[in-house]
This record gives sequence, structure tokens and C-alpha cells, in this order.
Amino acid sequence: MRKRMISVLLCAVAAVSLAIPAFAAYRDVPADYWAADDIQYVTERGLFNGTGSDTFGPSTEMSRAMLATVLYRYAGSPPVAGAAPYADVVAGSWYEPGVVWAYQNKIFPSANLERGLLYPNENVRRAEFCVMLYRFAQSLGKATADPAAVERSPFTDMDWSRFSMAGFGPIYHEAEEAMLGWAWPTGIMEGTSITTINPLGTITRAEVAAMLARVDRNVLGGTEPTVQPTPSLTPDPSPTPTGSGYTTADGKPLTEENVRAAIVALRTTYPPMATYPTPYCSNDPLNRPYSNCDHCAGWAMLCSDAAFGILPWHRQSNPDWSDIRIGDLVRYDTKSSGHVVVVIDKTDEYIVVTESGTNNKVRWSGQYFKSWLENQPGYAIWTRYPE
Repeated sequence: MRKRMISVLLCAVAAVSLAIPAFAAYRDVPADYWAADDIQYVTERGLFNGTGSDTFGPSTEMSRAMLATVLYRYAGSPPVAGAAPYADVVAGSWYEPGVVWAYQNKIFPSANLERGLLYPNENVRRAEFCVMLYRFAQSLGKATADPAAVERSPFTDMDWSRFSMAGFGPIYHEAEEAMLGWAWPTGIMEGTSITTINPLGTITRAEVAAMLARVDRNVLGGTEPTVQPTPSLTPDPSPTPTGSGYTTADGKPLTEENVRAAIVALRTTYPPMATYPTPYCSNDPLNRPYSNCDHCAGWAMLCSDAAFGILPWHRQSNPDWSDIRIGDLVRYDTKSSGHVVVVIDKTDEYIVVTESGTNNKVRWSGQYFKSWLENQPGYAIWTRYPE
């Protein structure tokens, strides 16, 4: 269904530029712009073009017709037949094939599938596009929602009354599943603050680029660049050894950078939604943190062994946030038993993790907020950094 090397061409009004500029040519995307890396990613891979030869238009809002076309072309522009039952979709228009495809493949939210008007030029809200992207990933067999993530979501603006008052009540439950159960825990959509995710804000080109890049990396396994990236004039700094004499499993100095690299390297073998070999028991069977070698525990120990080898484990209950480091296992109680995740990045407010659920399918780039974790029963870490 999907030819990932075919460009997604965005119609800014009714047509698009077919040129794919080098990233450095976007004069309206500063290097320190929040979505600069994701815009570079989609540009280099031909997934999303600029609005001109040297502009990207990051703040430009996107319409329903545009977004249907984006996903249609991301799917490889498969042949379509027939029509969509929308009285306001112009036959022969630039967006008609994308709209027909989105309708026939149930990419639109249910409310859009059940009415006779699409309002193709209406600007789309973040919640609606998230539903569309979720449906697209589902059509490829690459997306499942996690009800537990919905329960632990910290976002206070994701509520029925807010949707209802704005006239978006019919898509609330679909948006909750797509945003909180899938996009947020897999890192596809981030919150706009610690407690907000802005579901009813209109979506911009920069936000679409970021979400496309994350889906391509985190869900579909990544696409090779079709445009050479602009080389960096400053080489990446080498990790600074700790001086402790300890090393990672592959013999490098034991630093958080090297631990992260060892864990993230597993994505080549276990891309998103892959099943890891079960059961997996730690290299240190007498001192491993979990007797269960399946599901989230097995994956956590596999990741940890890949980074730390046979270094011993240490447990810390109710850790201070500053104690958590890359590669640590973070555990908390659930209603049935417990769940453990592996830290692959960290900010002052949340950790980014890799984890596996009861179906043994690997997930990358999920987010867990500090404010939520610190209030969970059984909150603890297992670390292998020397004390």
C-alpha cells in the first residue's frame, strides 16, 4: 500500500512546488527552531516539501483537504475509483484523490465519514489530525492504543466538556484513544506544557512535519534520505569518560551517551512493534531484578544487558528525579501487577523510554512525566551504574 520513497507534496493553496530544497535553504526555519530537526528529516527524505524554493512556512495552518492529500501521497498515491459522498468536494480538484482515498480507507474521524459535507478548506485541529495519522498507521497494522496511557495522562485540557463546547464532541473518544493512547506514549505528539496538549488548537505545517517524522522513525522504521543533508561544520563531541574504569557491554567508557547509543542500536534489530525473543533472562540470573523474563521485564533486562553487560544491579525506592540516568529501569505498580520501562532520554519534567507490553511488542520514544511517576505506588529504579 505504501511506497515510502514517494514524496509527500503539500498544496499550500491549490498547487505545490516540486523542488526539494536543501534544509539550509529554509530561511524561515532557524537552526534553533523547535521543529528544525524534524523539518530537516522530512525534507531530506522527500516526505514533505517547502512552500517555495527557500521557505517552509512552519506556522502556516493546514486544511482538511491538504492533510488528506499529505497522507494519500505518503501512502504512495494508490489508484482510487469512485467518489466520496461530500457535496462540497469539487470533482477534478487537486485534492479529490486524497479525499476519496481517505474516505474509502476510513482515515477521517467517524464524524467526517458520516456526514455529507467535508468542509475541505477548514483548518484542522490537532486532535483531528492525530486521529487521521492513527488511522493511517492502523491501516498498515502499525498502531495499537494503550488504555493505561490514557489513565496516566497529565493533560487537563483533554476533557469532554471542552470538546463539546467547541463543537467537537463527536470526535472526543476517538481523539482520546489516538492522542493519549497512542500518539503521546509513543512520542508522536508531545504536550504543549506539563498539563496541556492543546487538542483543539489548529495544526501547523511544523507540527505536521514533526508528527510525520516521528511516525516514520518510531512507527514505520525510518526512510533513507533522498536529499544529501548539509554537512555540519562542527563534529559531534566525543563522550567524556567517567574515569571510573567501568565500560559498557561493547567496551566503551561507561557514560550516559554510550549507554544510550547501545540501547538505541537495538532498534535496528527490534524496530517499533517488533516482537522481541521471549523469554529473555538477564546475564546475571542470580541477581536479576525480575524473575519474570517475559513482557516488559524481559525487554527491560535485554536492553540493560546490551548496555551494561554483567555489571550488578542496585534498587532504589522512591528515587529523587536527579537520581535517574539513561539506561535505568523505572518501575511502578499497576492494578494487575507492575510495569517497567527503560530510560533513553530525560528532561527536568519527563523521561523518554523504550518499553514492551503484554504482547511483547517493542515501543520506542514513549513519555512518562515526573509529576505522574512520583505519585505511583511501587515507584522505584534499578540501576547498574556503580555507586
